[in-house]
Amino acid sequence: MNRRIVRLTGLLAAGAIALAVVGPVSAATPQKLKGVFAVDTGAPAAGKAWVRVLHGSPDAPSVDVYVGADLATAAIVPDLSGLTFGEISKYVEVPAGTYGVKVCATGAPTVCPIEVAALALAADTKYTVAASKPLASLKTPDVFVDDTPAPDGKAQVRVVHLSADTPAVDVLTQAGDSIGIDGLTYPNRAPDPGYASFPAGSYDLKVCASAPVAPTGTLCPIDPGAKTLEAGQAYSVFAVGSLAATLPAATAPPSDVVGTTDEAPTSSTSILLLVIAAAAFVGGLGLVTSRARR
Repeated sequence: MNRRIVRLTGLLAAGAIALAVVGPVSAATPQKLKGVFAVDTGAPAAGKAWVRVLHGSPDAPSVDVYVGADLATAAIVPDLSGLTFGEISKYVEVPAGTYGVKVCATGAPTVCPIEVAALALAADTKYTVAASKPLASLKTPDVFVDDTPAPDGKAQVRVVHLSADTPAVDVLTQAGDSIGIDGLTYPNRAPDPGYASFPAGSYDLKVCASAPVAPTGTLCPIDPGAKTLEAGQAYSVFAVGSLAATLPAATAPPSDVVGTTDEAPTSSTSILLLVIAAAAFVGGLGLVTSRARR
């Protein structure tokens, strides 16, 4: 488990997150894998916190987010609401403190699959709160502290694996060189902490299976094309969605693969399937952008 998630979880609800599925929330058809691209540049004002929400649950409906001093007084936050699968909100700045938060089906404030009794937000800190598991197993959110990148004059990138049923992947240059993102598993980020720094420019990357696939060996069939990274900017790429939904029905992984967390399947068939799905992982470097900050 990502150590930043563990560290932040200790701040919540006197050391615990209270989450419960309440009301008749209907699961939708699971969505395919996709990459969500977000800009992390910037920092909150002194004494404030930034928080944003990522909808990565592959079969959850559109959601609204309610925030208040406690759950009873929580009111809808428009800038965090109306999110559909694959969308990430802009950052919202709030005073540091502890908040009651609930996530409800859009337009249905009493149908709330997630309720957080007390979410502690520290001063001068940025957070991404993500739902990534299928609706039936949304017991905890993924909470990340978003680092403030060092001003080194380069482009900075991190990749976050938030597809619960997709095994480990490596991200490589076209020449096959590692960029420091190897064997990345759910629900982790790389690098951790911080970002990988690159000179500004255009980068053409590919995705490979972390383990060799017999009899071919290493498979790297994914080439999403070049992505331009700007100096002084920091980026996150979130991989969300369902591997099972991405694959053709005839090649869907066995049931013991879908829904796994930190353990990758060991069969060569499962490794081959992850490569087909991995297009979304690096595809996020150019396909899906975060909502523009206003």
